[in-house]
Amino acid sequence: MCAGSQAIAVVGGGTAGAASALFLARAGHRVTLFERVPDPSAVGAGILLQPTGMLVLNRLGLLDEVASHCAPIEKLYGTKGISAKESMVLDVHYRHYAPNSFGLGLHRGVLFSALWHALAGAGVDVRSGVDVHDIAQTADQAQLYGTGAELGSYDCVIIADGSRSKLRGKLAIPVSVKPYPWGALWAMLPDDGTTPKTLRQWFCNAHQMLGLMPTGFGWQQKQAPLLSFFWSLHQNDLAPWRDGGLDQWKKTVLALAPISSVLDHIKDPAQLTFASYADIAMPFWHDRRVVCIGDCAHATSPQLGQGANLALVDAMTLAQCIAEQGDIPSSLAAYSKQRKAHLRYYQNASRLLTPLFQSHSRVGSGLRDLFLGAICRAPYTRRQMSLTLSGTKAGWIHGSLPVDNDEIFGGHK
Repeated sequence: MCAGSQAIAVVGGGTAGAASALFLARAGHRVTLFERVPDPSAVGAGILLQPTGMLVLNRLGLLDEVASHCAPIEKLYGTKGISAKESMVLDVHYRHYAPNSFGLGLHRGVLFSALWHALAGAGVDVRSGVDVHDIAQTADQAQLYGTGAELGSYDCVIIADGSRSKLRGKLAIPVSVKPYPWGALWAMLPDDGTTPKTLRQWFCNAHQMLGLMPTGFGWQQKQAPLLSFFWSLHQNDLAPWRDGGLDQWKKTVLALAPISSVLDHIKDPAQLTFASYADIAMPFWHDRRVVCIGDCAHATSPQLGQGANLALVDAMTLAQCIAEQGDIPSSLAAYSKQRKAHLRYYQNASRLLTPLFQSHSRVGSGLRDLFLGAICRAPYTRRQMSLTLSGTKAGWIHGSLPVDNDEIFGGHK
């Protein structure tokens, strides 16, 4: 067992940072969380909570609270073409993963708020508005530095400051950061029942992709259900999109999908926010007394809908390793070993699949359209697709995370 209470600093108050702070504080450690933003709040569109993420929230005692704001998602369905000429490209059901299972569409603010409200009760020392910009290590401690001042010495430091991390490059860990040329316009809109219990996507080759996902309710209100809207866009096309005007863009969208009732809610370009993302690759995630988790460690494109779920599993696994090992360096080494197979699978799967959905390649999209529908129909490969969607796969052939589905879905129908 870990010898006594450890002084642990967490840098970054997003999903990975807040969840790890909760697990560790509840285990009796003295946890300080540093967040750069003075008054932090969630920024972003809807996210898809998978069975893996639901398991972690259940272990934190937050699943019921979060689920009450969510919309159940039973399948991912995508087509090429419009109306009568549509052909199925993707058809992945949670029931092929486990009976009675599902995902949860939720606003990012719901997850953020649930985690942050729990921090105070766990005794976490939250220091908002503090920008940590440097780190140093001795044999026994890790020191954090802000602007012109030392912020403290700790037995362990957890870096969870996102894909644009300032601290990741200070460590003795090789890292590759490759921005994706594509991103997405997103918006939160009223949900009029266009795509019930379904994450719905439409494709035109790989250069156009539209997505709609029921997202439940915001944290502050539960009267009007929300819908997450996504439109794929190359970064070079962002300025032309702004110059072209909403009317012209809506015609392009309607040529792909009959969603005029959804588009009627978009009356100002300011309702749409452009999100970019990057591929972050590290061969391991620890350096002596410091560890990187969440998007800081392994960001990918959101094509597989796993980002928040991987971050939650990171937090749970890290807390387990610190509880089981005899010292911090051994705990962090064990963490890197335990997370390797699961993270490598989803990073590699994302790199493989993203160009089939966001690129100018007609060859890639043609192969996608030729084979992916058949893969979704064959029993064995259909099962593998559903395991991938659930977030539980940890290898192309063998390997999976142990998830007790009765624990998750027994009380959530």
